[in-house]
Amino acid sequence: MAVTSQLKVQSNGEVISFQVGGPYTIDNATNVLVGDVWVMSGQSNMRGSGFYTNPWTDPPKTYPDYVDEMVHLFQSNEDWGLAREPTHRIDQSPRQVSYSISDPSVYLKDYHLYRGVSSGTAFGKAYREQLNVPVGLVASSHGGTTMEQWNPELLETTENPFNNTLYGAMLGRIEKIENQVAGILWYQGESDAENSTLATQHSARLKSFIQTTRRQLKNDRLPFVYVQIARSSNMVNNNNNWNTIREGQRSLINDDWSTERIGLVSSIDCELDDPVHLSANGQAVIGKRLAIAAVKTLENTGGSSSPDLDTVTFEKWKFANSTSVAALQATLLLQFKHVDEWKSPEGGISGFSLHDANGAILPVIYKSAIQEDMKTVRLFLSDSAMQLNPNNVFLYYGYGMNPRCNMEAMNGMGLLAFGPVPVPLNF
Repeated sequence: MAVTSQLKVQSNGEVISFQVGGPYTIDNATNVLVGDVWVMSGQSNMRGSGFYTNPWTDPPKTYPDYVDEMVHLFQSNEDWGLAREPTHRIDQSPRQVSYSISDPSVYLKDYHLYRGVSSGTAFGKAYREQLNVPVGLVASSHGGTTMEQWNPELLETTENPFNNTLYGAMLGRIEKIENQVAGILWYQGESDAENSTLATQHSARLKSFIQTTRRQLKNDRLPFVYVQIARSSNMVNNNNNWNTIREGQRSLINDDWSTERIGLVSSIDCELDDPVHLSANGQAVIGKRLAIAAVKTLENTGGSSSPDLDTVTFEKWKFANSTSVAALQATLLLQFKHVDEWKSPEGGISGFSLHDANGAILPVIYKSAIQEDMKTVRLFLSDSAMQLNPNNVFLYYGYGMNPRCNMEAMNGMGLLAFGPVPVPLNF
C-alpha cells in the first residue's frame, strides 16, 4: 500500500509513475494500491472488542464483514494484507511494548476467535465510498492505556523506545511504511477517566500529542480525527471524570488553534458489548462517522464534523395576565452548530439533563422535543424550576458514566456530549 496522489518508483533504471488506484504489480510486489493510509491508535475501543456474533440468537447472528480488496491493512505483525476484522492481533506484534503492557487480547489466547471487531473496516468502506480511493489502515492501538503511557516524552527517557513505548512503536510502524500517512484515527480516554488527575490533564495531553505527532511526522497540518468516549456501566462512581474527559475532548475543537484538520465524532449513543466496549453495531456507526470527519479534515472543515451545542436560550410563554403557574410554560431552546436536520427517534429524544454544581440531578425537565425546523430542541421545565438558584443550574447532554442518548443528524453524525453549560434561568 502506498499513499499520495501519485507513486513514483524506480524500476529497471527508469522512474515509473502510478496513479491513485490499483492493484498494480511493481517488480516482485503484487497487489500494490495507491491511496490514503490512516493510522488506528488509542486503546481497546480502537483496537476493537466487539463480538463477531450474537450468541443469544438462534442461530447466532454474524455481523457484517466489510472486506474490500481495495482496503488493505498494515497488520500487527507489520506485514500488509487485506483488511479484515480483527484489525489488531497484538499477540503477533514484533515489538516488546505489546507484551509489557497488559491487554486481554494478548493474555487470553482465544480472544481473537470470539471478539475484536473495530471501526477499521467500516471506516475503510465508508471512506472509499466518499472519495473512491484505495485505503490503507495501520494497526497501532493497545487496550487499557492512558495518555501517560502514550506520552511522546518517553522517547527521550526509554531505552530502545521504538520497541518499548507505545508512541515509539506507532512511529516505528509509520516509518516502516515510509512515513506516508494521510492522517491519524484516535480513540482513547476511558482509562484516564478512572483517575481524577489523569482526567483533568487529558485535554492538554491530547492537544500536545497532536502537536508533537505533527512535528515528528514533519506535517503541521496532518489530519487528526478522534472519538469522544462513550459510556461505562461500572459501579464505581466516576461521573465527574467522564464528564471532564468528554468536555475536554469537545473543547479542543472550540479552542484558539486551527481546527481545520481536526475532527471529533461522538460515540455516546452507540451500542455496547460489555460495560465499556462498543459492539460490532456500535463500531460500524463509529467507522462511518470517522470517515465523514476524515474527509472533512482533508477539505479543511474538520472542526465542523459533528453537531455541537451553539446556544441555550430561556424562553417563557403565558396566556392571560395571570400570575398562576398554570398559565405559564417555561422552556430552554437549544440551537446547534453543524446540523441540517435531526432524525426523529422512536420514543422521543433522550440525553439532556440539568444538574447543580455538585452534579446533583435537578429533575425539572418533563419533556424534550425537536422543533418544527428539525434543527432546534426545546426542553420544557416544570414550575419547580422557579425555585432553583439561577446561578447553580447546568445543562448536560450525556451526563456521567452511563447516560442514554440518541441525538443523531440525518447524515449519521451524533451530537457531541457536552456539559456543564450554565443555564440562563430568568423567571
